[in-house]
Amino acid sequence: MNEKTWRCGSLTYTKPALVMLFFWLLWGDFCYVLTEAVVPSVMPLKFKALGASNTLMALVMATIPGALGAVLNPVISFRSDRFRGKWGRRIPFLLFTLPGLVACLVILAFADQIGLGLRDLLLTAGGGAISPNHAILATLGVSLILFTFFNAFTTSVFWYLLNDVVPEKLLARFLSWFRIISLGTSSLYNFFVLKHAETHYAEILIGGAIVYAIGFTLLCLNVKEGEYPPPPENVDHKPGLLSAVKTYARECHVHRLYWYQFLGAFSGSFGTCLGLVGGTGGFMLFYYKSRGLDLAQIGQLVAIYNIVVAVLVLGTGWLADRFHPIRVVAAGVAWNVVVLLAGTVWIFWNPAPEVAYWGWATLMLGLAAPNAAMAAMSDPPLLMRVMPRSRFGQFCSANNLWRTVGGLVGAVAGGGFLDVMKRFVDEEHTYCYIPVWQIVFTVPTVVLFYKFFKTWKKCGGDTDYEAPLTKADKVAVGGR
Repeated sequence: MNEKTWRCGSLTYTKPALVMLFFWLLWGDFCYVLTEAVVPSVMPLKFKALGASNTLMALVMATIPGALGAVLNPVISFRSDRFRGKWGRRIPFLLFTLPGLVACLVILAFADQIGLGLRDLLLTAGGGAISPNHAILATLGVSLILFTFFNAFTTSVFWYLLNDVVPEKLLARFLSWFRIISLGTSSLYNFFVLKHAETHYAEILIGGAIVYAIGFTLLCLNVKEGEYPPPPENVDHKPGLLSAVKTYARECHVHRLYWYQFLGAFSGSFGTCLGLVGGTGGFMLFYYKSRGLDLAQIGQLVAIYNIVVAVLVLGTGWLADRFHPIRVVAAGVAWNVVVLLAGTVWIFWNPAPEVAYWGWATLMLGLAAPNAAMAAMSDPPLLMRVMPRSRFGQFCSANNLWRTVGGLVGAVAGGGFLDVMKRFVDEEHTYCYIPVWQIVFTVPTVVLFYKFFKTWKKCGGDTDYEAPLTKADKVAVGGR
């Protein structure tokens, strides 16, 4: 009897080969998520300890890195889609930027020593005086920008690799397990490591650097890409930067379906720039702490939250296979309104810490976790079902570009909003108004997703959907 095989492009997998593929991809995800959890969770505490304002934190940790990512991601994605090398079109981008990313994590770990050392050199050379805190903040800011540069390759190309090597028939199930590993890793970090963020800042960053260096080296050496057809030509059949920019802009915005998706990503990111319930990025640590939680309690709740989401993702993954990701995401968009409205309770309620703990547990586990499980079907499962496969990286980068621009503009506006609120309420209570900011920008997100859903139905829906670019390629790329 012939052994069952699975195909993905020119790649053919037996069952043992498929198991090894999944192992290495999930191993890479474990290392990636663990490293990604470190910087956004420890840096706000570090900046706060150095006396940085909310606006400065938003500028340095979100706006400037976001602007850099907005420029880099389309270039990386466009070139990766069209790159052809002996190691494939994705792995070279991951492997060759690995040393720079690891070096940046090490520099962040020793920012105090490096910043003060540079300050002493400046004073010795007769330069102007600068305070120790400002020297360290400057070192952190430059290091974060460099980290963003190298990390941009991983955060984009890693997802495209999955779409290129995992058989399409198994993709949804694999992504469910991928999400479970991500959430489980985040839970481990939040449960065991986050509580030490204020006392073992350097050790956590060094650990993240070691894990990433080992993890992604092994991933790149053990996952093999297949052969690809010749890269698509530019729309005007000319080489050069201008032609590439024109191709990128026209292809990605050729149809209103993509416009609704991109504008929805912009609006959603603008509203969530201050952080999401269940996460520790943005200003969420201060939001939790404002109602009496300490870092140990926050870590416990976020860890349990991630475990609950991981279990629920198995269900939403099955629902996405059964009813299409777009319907699961639609339910999540609607449910998010309920989560945000419930989050406003902290504006009016300031209970004792032990009561606040259970209040947060109810909000995070009972309301936010189901929403996160449904939202997990948005990126990448939904994008993989609606974007042209031959240009998947390019279209994902366009979606990320709109989302990043929304986030970086929203980060400055949101940080300013919190600073303005400090004039009317005490600083701790300020962070309780984060859901108010988010609700305002949820309304256009809901409307745009409804438009996106209706347009998807007109393009064929469940039975006859064809990515609009495929049809547009038969004529001129322009249009509807």
